[in-house]
Amino acid sequence: MYLHGFLQQRQNRTMNITKLPLFLLGSLLFLPTLHADEAPVEYKIKAGYLYNFTKFITWPSDDNAKTFNLCLLGDDPFGDLINPIEQRNALGLPIKLIRLDRLTGQARCHIVYISSLKNLPSVNAFTATLTVGEGKEFAEQGGMIGFENKEGRIKLQVNLQAIKKNSLKISAKLLEVSEIIGGEGHD
Repeated sequence: MYLHGFLQQRQNRTMNITKLPLFLLGSLLFLPTLHADEAPVEYKIKAGYLYNFTKFITWPSDDNAKTFNLCLLGDDPFGDLINPIEQRNALGLPIKLIRLDRLTGQARCHIVYISSLKNLPSVNAFTATLTVGEGKEFAEQGGMIGFENKEGRIKLQVNLQAIKKNSLKISAKLLEVSEIIGGEGHD
């Protein structure tokens, strides 16, 4: 009886050891899927930032505005993740999400999220529009707020000169959690 139990345990261990390479191979197949799931989380965080900027940026008053327009210029990395923002308000106005291939003079955007630096020069022609984009280079090249992914955390780079030049004011609370690229201090 004792010998039979010992042999049974040994046979189970052998089967588990032979299954180990299959398990590892299966795990490796799912690694890209797990890594790919990080992108939606990143853009959920960025969508949250875009909404919260409405609380920490002051725009010049615009009595003609019926909606607070958040524009996505170029490729849209958010997809449906950002759509619930339209259920919120900013500055006492309902938020309207506008997806644009290119910016025209007719589009009145309070915030423009820019997916590519090549669109930055055309956006800088507008006044009272907060420009937000990807990477430290974005703020260094004239954008106002750049999202930088550092070690899996979203960090903010703020170009203070660009914000002031565009007749916007930024809260000291937002500056405290940001790296300032251009200009010094805050109002």
